[in-house]
Amino acid sequence: MELAALLWLVNDLTHSPLMLTIVGSCRYIPMMFFPVLGGMVADKMDRRRLLIGALLLATTLSVVLAILVKTGIVAVWHIIILSLLGGVATSFNHPARQSMVPNLVKKEHLLNAISLDSASVQASRFIATPIAGFLIAGFGVVPVFGARAIGNLLAICWLRFVKIDLQPPPAANKTGLHNVIDGLKYVRGDLLLLSLIPLYLIPWIAQNTSNNFLPIFARDILKIGASGYGFLQAAPGLGALASLIALAAMPYHRVNGSLLLVTSGLLGVALFLFSISTWPPLSLMLLLVVGGMITSFMTINTALIQSHVSDVMRGRVMSLREIANGVGPAGSLLFGAIAERSSAPFALELLGIACIAISFLLVYLLSKIRLIHV
Repeated sequence: MELAALLWLVNDLTHSPLMLTIVGSCRYIPMMFFPVLGGMVADKMDRRRLLIGALLLATTLSVVLAILVKTGIVAVWHIIILSLLGGVATSFNHPARQSMVPNLVKKEHLLNAISLDSASVQASRFIATPIAGFLIAGFGVVPVFGARAIGNLLAICWLRFVKIDLQPPPAANKTGLHNVIDGLKYVRGDLLLLSLIPLYLIPWIAQNTSNNFLPIFARDILKIGASGYGFLQAAPGLGALASLIALAAMPYHRVNGSLLLVTSGLLGVALFLFSISTWPPLSLMLLLVVGGMITSFMTINTALIQSHVSDVMRGRVMSLREIANGVGPAGSLLFGAIAERSSAPFALELLGIACIAISFLLVYLLSKIRLIHV
């Protein structure tokens, strides 16, 4: 909800595709640097407490943003700074959250647990973003920022119900820098991890770029306004939720690296067709496919990594994957610049073609990944 409101606000203030991608990427740029620290902390302290601290910081940022908009003094530079700080909070949130999941379930249920964990996020997008669109149309963006703050506080309350011991295995008695270096050496010495972690760039570039352009498609191309914009934001969430339900029900032994190649190709086709569509129902259907393929790719990739890494290194390895999360959205700045010079549909066409090309290249260059099983 908050990201949808932020993008709508920036589009109102600037009417610039490039500025949309800049603001959208600012939420992820800190994740190019801070997740290493977040992963190190997640391997040294109670992961639940770390997650609660990150949620409290995110709550504060949402409240500040709501006040700035309500008082009428908000400027783009405010949004950029708050988005960067939000990325710092996420850099500690995600390693802690991802590292907690294997502490809660047996290994044979890991894919199912990761799928259900992701489903909670995607279900909120499917349910809440249409509400965000109606709130923006009727009352502006301030109520959305307030709802996000309340949601974070509720999440903190829910975490108190987790009774299992979440203290990670004791890290070696080394300095923080040595612990980080140990994590990098661990990944460098494992060909599987060294291949899977960079692959996370693909869905994040696609998700961030397409999401950032949705205000333009809603207002200027599909002409469906703020209310319709909420449904455009929700459609990928519904597709993601459907894919996660399918993955959660999939037998443990059926998941392998070849699914990454399939989802990347289908993602590229859907992005290309969405970029040339001017009929809202078709655009919504294509966004369902986009959301489903992005989330399937991420979930399968995560399950492959989680099933392979040792628990003592889990936080640091997952933090490196979060760096890929930061680099990917930052890469969408290139497509923002292309859209600024030409158009948003043309930029998405190129992105779709790139995803298809990457899928074909993976067939030849990453044949070992296709044989990997969870």
